[in-house]
Amino acid sequence: MLRLINVTLDYGRLKAYKRSHYTGNKAPVFGWAVLSDISDSMQSECRVIFKEAGLVIWDSGWVKTAEQSLKCQCGVLPEGVKLNVEIQIKDNHGNISEIYSDYFYNALVDWKAPWIAIKEPVSEKNTYFRKEFIAKDGLKDACLYACGLGYQQLFINGELLDGAKMDPAFTEYSVQCQYVMYPGIEELLINGSNCVAANIGGGWRTEEWVIEFKKTHTENTTHKGAAFLGPSEFTAMLRLTYEDGTTEWIYTDDSWQAGFGAYEFASIYNGTIYDARQDAAGWNKPGFEGNFANAILIGPPSEIDGIGKYSVDWDIGEKLPDGSVKTRMKPMVLNPIYTHKLRKPIAVWPDGDDTVIIDFGQNLAGVARVELPDGLTAGQKLHLRFTEELTEDGRLFRDTLRTARAEDFYIASGDERDLKVWEVDFTYHGFRYAAITGLGSGFDAMEHIVAVEMHTDLETNGSFRCGNALVTKIHEACVETERGNMHSILTDCPQRDERMGWMNDATVRFEETPYNFEIGRMFPKLIQDLIDRQAPDGGISFTAPSVCGITPTDPVCASFLIAGYQVAMHTGNTDIVQDAYVAYEEWEKCVLNMSDDYICSYSLWGDWAGPLYACETVPDGTPGCRSAVTPGAVMSTGYSYFNCVLLAKFAEWLNKPEKVAYYNELAGKIRDAFLAKWFDPETGIVATGSHACQTFPLWLGIIPEEYCAKVAKVLHDDLVKCGYNFTTGNLCTRYLMDVLSKFGYLEDAWKVITKETCPSFGFMLQQEATTIWERFELMTDPSMNSHNHPMYAAVDYWMFAYLAGVKPAERGWTEFEVEPYMPEDLQYTHAVVDTCKGQVSVRWVKRYGGTHLQVNVPFGCHARVKFMGKETIVGSGFHTFHE
Repeated sequence: MLRLINVTLDYGRLKAYKRSHYTGNKAPVFGWAVLSDISDSMQSECRVIFKEAGLVIWDSGWVKTAEQSLKCQCGVLPEGVKLNVEIQIKDNHGNISEIYSDYFYNALVDWKAPWIAIKEPVSEKNTYFRKEFIAKDGLKDACLYACGLGYQQLFINGELLDGAKMDPAFTEYSVQCQYVMYPGIEELLINGSNCVAANIGGGWRTEEWVIEFKKTHTENTTHKGAAFLGPSEFTAMLRLTYEDGTTEWIYTDDSWQAGFGAYEFASIYNGTIYDARQDAAGWNKPGFEGNFANAILIGPPSEIDGIGKYSVDWDIGEKLPDGSVKTRMKPMVLNPIYTHKLRKPIAVWPDGDDTVIIDFGQNLAGVARVELPDGLTAGQKLHLRFTEELTEDGRLFRDTLRTARAEDFYIASGDERDLKVWEVDFTYHGFRYAAITGLGSGFDAMEHIVAVEMHTDLETNGSFRCGNALVTKIHEACVETERGNMHSILTDCPQRDERMGWMNDATVRFEETPYNFEIGRMFPKLIQDLIDRQAPDGGISFTAPSVCGITPTDPVCASFLIAGYQVAMHTGNTDIVQDAYVAYEEWEKCVLNMSDDYICSYSLWGDWAGPLYACETVPDGTPGCRSAVTPGAVMSTGYSYFNCVLLAKFAEWLNKPEKVAYYNELAGKIRDAFLAKWFDPETGIVATGSHACQTFPLWLGIIPEEYCAKVAKVLHDDLVKCGYNFTTGNLCTRYLMDVLSKFGYLEDAWKVITKETCPSFGFMLQQEATTIWERFELMTDPSMNSHNHPMYAAVDYWMFAYLAGVKPAERGWTEFEVEPYMPEDLQYTHAVVDTCKGQVSVRWVKRYGGTHLQVNVPFGCHARVKFMGKETIVGSGFHTFHE
């Protein structure tokens, strides 16, 4: 038996829905895992065939390669039509697989449509666009390409196209916009008059907080506020293909109509107002005669000044390398945001005569779905409010949302325009608790309201569990935290007035994410977001996309390079490393230009937001975030070294031997400078001797081998002396777990992870946490107190990479390590990583006086297993080890 599974297109898994089958590459890359019933199997040859309407349009022929992927140099593919792919392989035993068949679409198209807008835009009020057109007899195929900024809903003859939320993906709109392709819509068209329509919400382009930040910092040239602000706008192309071979294109232009409707307000941070009385009934169907006016033609997003006027006013981040300001139009191939789970309330209680509070039992990101009762009266107002926390007397506690209002309103029309089910679009909230007002305290919330959990669909079939219920629960909380922070960008939190892709948090997070979720399309997208706003001096922005902050960001943002490294290791894709290599070099040059004799003292965050007792005191009395015990220069210089290590590795992959030598030499110079400034070989103390100062250089590999034990002992001794009250922050807490385990102090790492007093993950769970917090303390201070924050969820990496001991050793998991670390009190660990090569499963158990290890190695892979002092290399198949 030889069968292909888990097929990928451009390193993204093909799933049941059509959107996962899009390519935006001229040379698409198909990859696959293989099921085989013969051990020690690998691929010897592969063949990929493309067909259109049953006719072969490209055939690779049999290609001799062990790579379980093929870049298809197939020339120009038909655009926007269903293409079939057939894949077959041969293994090293002479077997030929059954033919795998599936479909895909080429989403690349030459963009010719103008941008349109409403003449008098109203900030945070949705704009509705429509166009009636004639479809003639003999229509064979129809495909719509559309980009509405910030977010869009598309309709054909009143039918909603796709159930995706908050399309298209948030990008650096002033440089790149992504359009969504809707193929195969001919089934929705009729002979005669039809209507294509779009409901466009402002999304990130009209967010008040971001606009105010830009206004505040326009005179400070070091600040790089968002360069993508502005009113809602829309561009679209509809292709109609007929049986006789003729093609008709319908573009957005000033013949389209624009107006307003029921969405009076739509804001990411603040929520929505849906006024059913304002619903323009039939606006998205043919024959509408409402009060819409002709749209106006405008320039691309790079020609909008962000405060509500149309002009050519940009001075930051907008120019392409050739000096032009034309925004690139690219197909959205990132997995869409879909609804993934409905959560019923676990408890409800009244809060006065007209309000019911609901506990959904899980901190999540999404919206509420309310079944509306019959008999609503005209003007009756329903009000939903959301939060993560309750006060001590069981009411909503919303101070930590800061300025985000996080509320939705529904105003009834009292007639047939009222919705049966109220579920908002164009926004999302981070919450466990909600309150609904306007239906009376007798409203049966247990039966008529659910939480709708939604996020970018990066789900895999991986898992982790172990014999300690607390540690397993921490893992589950880490995964839920990641889920709540995937909304076309990888955010820091889903609830307050932030929700940005912070790159400092991501430095450790990006090593954890691939164990639990697909990164094949997400990580390249965010790398491109950073490249799109990279400054001339090589500096990158705080966030991806760049919403706020100064340039350059803190050197701890090695996440820029780590994202590329993790993509290569977990998916096999080195094309993104090739594409980003110059940008990576420029970022490290920027760090070096801020260094003096290879010591970089430039620091904004360092090892951020550790326990309060380890943070600086802030003059205004609010909780501090910067470390008082770990110098920022230690972190910045360490990451400068790490950048060079990664650049040398990338150069090796890309066959650049001169660059390998250069960056290895440069890394050596930074290492020598680091040791000369901060390391005392007599005492083993690094810099201040804080837990981070001892941990970080050991994790980096900077400490000479003969001194590692001494440096680790200093760390161990102080940790024990402190009663395991560590002083590490968002980066080095993860590294602390790794270093303790690697250098002989596994039991100390176990005590840290199983600790239940503050600071600890167990303390969070003792305080009802279902996701990981931003701070270890339970506080009511609104300044920085998210309870769904993935930077500390990066500890989940340690569970996979150390407790289970599984790590990729070569690109694309072709070789991986298994070296489990087994604490004395832990009786078993079982981890499954859903890799690009198939499921890697590692299970160890202490039972019947022995210790037993089971490892499943996918087809085409080798595992280097280190168990009980012995090292064994095994090929594909199921392997057992005993001691």
